[in-house]
Amino acid sequence: MRKTAPQRLAEREARARSELLDSLFDAWIGQASNAATLDRLGPVDPLNAADVSRALKSDIAGPFGELTRETQGRIRAALTVLALSDGQEFRAYWLDLRAPFGSTEAEADAIFPVVARTFGARLPDTPPKTAS
Repeated sequence: MRKTAPQRLAEREARARSELLDSLFDAWIGQASNAATLDRLGPVDPLNAADVSRALKSDIAGPFGELTRETQGRIRAALTVLALSDGQEFRAYWLDLRAPFGSTEAEADAIFPVVARTFGARLPDTPPKTAS
């Protein structure tokens, strides 16, 4: 069946968000079993917001600060869109990323609010309902 224009647009927007997140998490892409990365970060409990925040500030915040303000704003906007969604898009992105921590859906769900807050995205007062 042929996709509608809104479906194609939604797919393009999701790809663009994924590319922006790639620019944010470039240092962690495919690092799930890289010993040097794991040693540098130390133990990170993906369900512990303080651990995730420490890891983000250690490895990701510096390169984020070096991005242009326009790119930083686009990343914040992408994170804001994700914050208003049901969580599936970020969950799939994070699991595909193969980051040095957070390899389950529950862990990806716990990581997202920390990522959003760390990089200045606004989170809704009430989290969206997730699709079950």
